[in-house]
Amino acid sequence: MRAFSVLATITAVALSVSAAPQNKRAISDNVQSCVNGLTSSNVKLLELSEALKVFKRADGYTGALSLHTHEQALDAAFNITSTDCCAITSTVSDEEATAIFGLVGDFVPDIINSFDIIISKKPELDAIFLATSIAKADIKTLSGYLRQVDGCLIAVTPEPLLATVQSYMDTIDTKLIATYAAYNITS
Repeated sequence: MRAFSVLATITAVALSVSAAPQNKRAISDNVQSCVNGLTSSNVKLLELSEALKVFKRADGYTGALSLHTHEQALDAAFNITSTDCCAITSTVSDEEATAIFGLVGDFVPDIINSFDIIISKKPELDAIFLATSIAKADIKTLSGYLRQVDGCLIAVTPEPLLATVQSYMDTIDTKLIATYAAYNITS
């Protein structure tokens, strides 16, 4: 009987806790859409990175086209992310900024790693007819989306976070410049 009493008390406490109002974060729909877009884009970026890691010249043109397909999926995700993040038209709250830029801070190393892999795969792509040309076009397209999202996010960043966010953007821009140089891409 005592065990039943203890179990009933634990159940009652658990039910009262789950019935208590939850502190819901105050994040606007536009910011939540941006966060969702950034998350989806990062998933596609990681998929592309994994495909790049295992790519080798023996995969030939078919392998290069597979990479291009991954890159197109990333472009589609970034296109949505760009639309969603650029729909935010006023400075975000501190809580919203934390949601966005915490994610961006985690995302930056993934971007840098992906571009490092892209740079390392240039000799493999050079060995395949037209593969480097396709890669150059993909790099330019991706770069455009990254810069567009960067610009939109900087525009709505609260003043106290501007230096941190700008450092994220500068890190990405430095890696883009290195990638452009490795592939002999001009603006």
